[in-house]
Amino acid sequence: MAGRTDEVVPQGQAAHPGASDRITFEGRRDVPAQYDEMPMKFHRLSILPLLLLSGCFGSSTGLSGEGPAVIRLQVSGGFAGVNYTLVVDGPGGTVVGETCEAGCDFQDGEVLATLSEEQAEYVSDLFRDAGIHGLDGTDFGVECCDQFYYILSFRDEAGTSSVRGNSEVFPSDLRDAVAQIHALYSGTLPIVVDQDGGLENWPLDWATIDEVSLQGDLLELAVHFSGGCATHDFNLVAWGGWMESFPVQIQTLLSHDGKDDPCDAVVTERLTFDLRPLQKAYEESYGVGQPGETTVIISLANPNPLSSLSGYQIDYVF
Repeated sequence: MAGRTDEVVPQGQAAHPGASDRITFEGRRDVPAQYDEMPMKFHRLSILPLLLLSGCFGSSTGLSGEGPAVIRLQVSGGFAGVNYTLVVDGPGGTVVGETCEAGCDFQDGEVLATLSEEQAEYVSDLFRDAGIHGLDGTDFGVECCDQFYYILSFRDEAGTSSVRGNSEVFPSDLRDAVAQIHALYSGTLPIVVDQDGGLENWPLDWATIDEVSLQGDLLELAVHFSGGCATHDFNLVAWGGWMESFPVQIQTLLSHDGKDDPCDAVVTERLTFDLRPLQKAYEESYGVGQPGETTVIISLANPNPLSSLSGYQIDYVF
């Protein structure tokens, strides 16, 4: 993933020389008087005008339609001498820590993340696009003692395939697919591209987005919400189709399922989302451009209706 850090700048204020990407804040909503003096970290700004020529509601999400797979990844070796096994249960929508023997921080059988059907299909398609079934039975060998050693199995409608070997000798596409499983383990979820869906398909419990930062393909959100007695689920969802402005725009929302948490402590979290499924969906609709020359404006709504910031506009460049 690229290491570019996108700067947060107010509307109308130029970024420092050389900074081509930015995040701007959309304007103030009318809020009850008792909230009017709430301290805010960001400047209040006017809503950015949108020049929408027409709506393009393509249904393509870059998915193959073959369905979510079950992926089992045993990881060992490395400098730390790790030894653990992760299972992506696509049909069940979970990422499970199956066994933890060394260099891991979960209990055997612990659910580490939940996935939507779109996210499970996206991860599965990474392996299918890497030609996993054509590599069945391949032992890529060992290059060096300080690299991770993988034993990987992949099962979908087409059958079960297995490969093994050091991380650095895997083909690049397969290595990138494995890296996505590591990202799921670390808490990074792929954005959901739900072109045909609407707000009614996603839970929208109260939360406030306090900070937004973009580094390469990773969007990080600092949020706070009420809870403390249940594990809350968050998803970043792109919905409603492409908006034919220049650059092209898409609406996104932060879906929050509070799991009926009865507690009311103020909880803060930092959430990280991988935007590459959005890039893939864009390229399915518009074609592949030159690296670094395509911009999609992500309009991210603030899920707290009482916030003085209605949302953010993020320039995603790839």
